[in-house]
Amino acid sequence: MPVVNECYMCDATATSEEHVPPECFFPKDSRTSLIKVPSCAEHNEANSKDVEYVRNVISTQRGTNEAAAKIFETTKRSFDHSPRLAARTFRTLTSVMIDGEETGAYRVDLPRHRRVMAAIAYALYFLDYGKKHRGDWHIFTPSFGYAQSVEGGEPDPWETLRRYAESGHYKSMPVRYPEVFKYGSIEAEQGQIIYRFEFYESVVVSAWTHFTTFAPLASIWMPTH
Repeated sequence: MPVVNECYMCDATATSEEHVPPECFFPKDSRTSLIKVPSCAEHNEANSKDVEYVRNVISTQRGTNEAAAKIFETTKRSFDHSPRLAARTFRTLTSVMIDGEETGAYRVDLPRHRRVMAAIAYALYFLDYGKKHRGDWHIFTPSFGYAQSVEGGEPDPWETLRRYAESGHYKSMPVRYPEVFKYGSIEAEQGQIIYRFEFYESVVVSAWTHFTTFAPLASIWMPTH
C-alpha cells in the first residue's frame, strides 16, 4: 500500500488530497467518489493555472461529448472573466478544413499540457502500484494534430506513432464517470508502463515511463458547444 502520509509525487508530508483528474474536469453533477491521492500543498495547488488551461483546451475539442459541453459553460465563464486568457489560448486560431468541414485550429501550449498529464500519470501510478514513480513521464497526445499537417497539408510524421499508441491492448481500470475520464494501462518490457487516458469520449492522451522526443503539435477545435 502507498505511504498515505506522503505526497503521491514527492516525499513531502501530505496535507490534502488531489483529485485525479482534477475535479474541475468533471461537471458539478459528476463529482462523487472521484479518484483521490494524498498530496502536498505544492502538488495540489501550484499547477492550478495549468489545470484550468488544459481543461479549457480539452473541453473545447472537436468531437467531445455532452459532459464536455457542460464543462464548456464553465470554460466560457473563464474566458468572459479573463479576456486575456481567451486571447492567449486562441492567439494562433486559424480556419481549416477537417473531413470536409470548416473548423478552427490553434497551437496548444504543450509544456503546460504535458505537466498536467504527467501529474495525472504520477497519481494513477501511485494508486495502481502502491508506490511513487521516481522517473519521468513522456506525454504524446494522438488527438492533437501535427501543426504543419493541419495548417499546411504536410505529411504527418507522427501517424505511425498514433497508430501504434492506439493498437495496444490496454487493461481497463475502474472509474466513476467514464464519460468524463477513463484510462487503461499496459505493462511492457523492462518495467515500462504505458497509460492511455481518454477525456470526454474523444481526446486521447498516452503517457510512457520511457520515450523519445516530440514534434510540435496543434489542436483541432470546433467552437460549437
